[in-house]
Amino acid sequence: MKKFFIAIAAIATAAACSQNETISLDNGEAISFGNAFVENSVRATDLSYSGTKQLQLFNVYGTVKGGANTTGETVAIFTGDKVTGSVGSDVWSCDNKQYWIDGATYNFAAVADAESVTCENGLPKTMTYSSAVDKDGFQKDLLYATASATGKASGNGKVNFTFNHLLSKVKFTVSSNTEDGYNYSVKNIQVANYDGGTYTVGATTPWTVGNSANIAFGNIENVNKDTTDGTCANEKLLVPTATAFNVTFDVELYKGTTLLSKQENVTKSVEIKNENKLVGLEAGKAYNFTIALSVGELIQFTVTTNPTWGNSTTNVPVLQ
Repeated sequence: MKKFFIAIAAIATAAACSQNETISLDNGEAISFGNAFVENSVRATDLSYSGTKQLQLFNVYGTVKGGANTTGETVAIFTGDKVTGSVGSDVWSCDNKQYWIDGATYNFAAVADAESVTCENGLPKTMTYSSAVDKDGFQKDLLYATASATGKASGNGKVNFTFNHLLSKVKFTVSSNTEDGYNYSVKNIQVANYDGGTYTVGATTPWTVGNSANIAFGNIENVNKDTTDGTCANEKLLVPTATAFNVTFDVELYKGTTLLSKQENVTKSVEIKNENKLVGLEAGKAYNFTIALSVGELIQFTVTTNPTWGNSTTNVPVLQ
């Protein structure tokens, strides 16, 4: 069977914040919430906090210590309380009402879409994540933010929450050098990853992974040299890994609608490096894996010599 030339490459783009995502606090003594936002450049995909899926709920944690009216002990005032609202709106609400204390030190944390959270000294220490979709069919993300402030008797400013993605985002693109009339279909794209894991705040290696799993990305079909939109529609959020991992897929080559050749279970090991150091998938970064396909050498024609005319050696009849 004819073998295709197949190469795979990854382009990673850092998810950078261009503005603060904030929790606003009233100028009065009551701690209230507003304008919580995950900015476009750090959103995951239409499957997670963008497009039709916007951030409308997170859990807030907070502690207070010191100040004229406290004993100096750290006291938890928010313990995973739900904060609800809508992106771009200043109207966010939390049923747990707390107040600023002049001179007291406040520490806050916010978590979105964790399966469960355990705390240490009143703030999140570990967060568990599952790659399962939510009730609306969207893949869950995992967002985390921290902030601190010193209370005032009045005129308390805003608490700035900069949400960070704790997962990696991956999509696939297929490129081809085939001529007109040929096209590829790349099917059953899968990445060897995990069905979830546990994130530990402040750990050198923060992710403890769950069970091994093949994350399915679907198909990219009818790709040729003129295709400009050969991107897999099924972008996925993956648990970051610090090692090489495998990508598997099937490749079909067509001439028109006729299947010419097929390779199944093509496996490519992917190593993502930074300055020749293996880093793997990193949290908060988006990756575009390009599968480069070539049908092989183009069939070409040439003439090596021009034949000369020779005299016939057979008897030629005389026409009379």
